[in-house]
Amino acid sequence: MTQFKKLKNLTLDVLKFVEGEARHVKITGAMFVGKEQKAEADGKKREPATLAHCINLEDGLECQIIISAVVKSTLMDEYPNDGYVGRCFAITKKSRVAGKQYFPYGIEEIEDPAKPVAMPEPVKPATKRA
Repeated sequence: MTQFKKLKNLTLDVLKFVEGEARHVKITGAMFVGKEQKAEADGKKREPATLAHCINLEDGLECQIIISAVVKSTLMDEYPNDGYVGRCFAITKKSRVAGKQYFPYGIEEIEDPAKPVAMPEPVKPATKRA
């Protein structure tokens, strides 16, 4: 059987956020607006979601995440000009605060597990001079 080399995955799974559970991702592309949504049964049309392509650091698979307004504003404020691309994050969906219409999120930049850690230079033993 012939083996083929994958060039690009066109059908990425969505990595869902669960309350209280951190998701560890490497964002591989700038945020973008998804497809237009069809009107619901009540006639209301939802805004398209903001998405970002990622690598799920837990299993190494390509995926995409839906970027909430809270996460979007935090990343844009902290990393202007798409500076979040190529960085790794632990993103945790927190419990909704009473009276609020949104979920708060905890966002931490984490070390890229794929990058080797630089080892310090070995200390050379002092030589005795006669």
